[in-house]
Amino acid sequence: MRQLINALIKYKNTLLYLGLLFLSTIILSNRSFYHKSTFSKGALAISSNFNLMGMNITNYMDLVDQNKKLIAENEKLKALELMHQNNIEYENRVPEKFGYEVKSARIIKNSYQLARNYLIIDKGAKDGVALEMGVISSDGIIGIVNQVTDDFSSVLSILHRDLKINAGFKKNGAYGSLVWEGNHPKKMKLNDISSLNTVSTGDTIITAGMSDYFPYGIPIGVVTNIKKPELEGYLNIDVELFSNLTEKKFVYVIDNIKIDQLKALKYE
Repeated sequence: MRQLINALIKYKNTLLYLGLLFLSTIILSNRSFYHKSTFSKGALAISSNFNLMGMNITNYMDLVDQNKKLIAENEKLKALELMHQNNIEYENRVPEKFGYEVKSARIIKNSYQLARNYLIIDKGAKDGVALEMGVISSDGIIGIVNQVTDDFSSVLSILHRDLKINAGFKKNGAYGSLVWEGNHPKKMKLNDISSLNTVSTGDTIITAGMSDYFPYGIPIGVVTNIKKPELEGYLNIDVELFSNLTEKKFVYVIDNIKIDQLKALKYE
């Protein structure tokens, strides 16, 4: 249907010309003034309706494209806000000034029912995407870039049993490793949190900023359950993600523009 509409738009002038030429031939071959007048009115009506139809189709297609652009831009603004809504609390800066840039992309393939899931996005090396860049959405984290071609990139989803995300509590800074155990696409585990820390259900979990992939403070999810050990040790913490990876269309690649400086530092 869309191809037919595009063809009508593309060749509307040619079709209009042929139609008018046909009607003109009929008019010239008829000697009656009345008939000439009637045909002229008919030709005008047809041409006007044809132009109106073409304009309506063009306007409709323009509105569809504009709507897609507005949706993408709105999602990007949400992602930018998500990136530094917590950073602003301690450092009044824009993303570029604390070392990160955002590149928008569209998901063209997404798995979430496997034990080790991936996404494919429509941006690659030509767009500035590189290995080990973090990927977020307008309401949370998505994963980490693990393969790149000129035009596309593969993203290691947070719904991958081998991936660990540095995450912690917003209220007190206690951090550990967020992992997916392969069950529900919104259920995660937060490991390595000492029982000495004061935590509770309903607490917000954010990126802890201790890795190269994500800036500090991106909301990840909320604590839904905590099991404490009988003796001192580590808590068993269940986290429900804010982001629903089963219905995502747009994502944003996080470019840490100071990554080379960080990698240049040597730890003995």
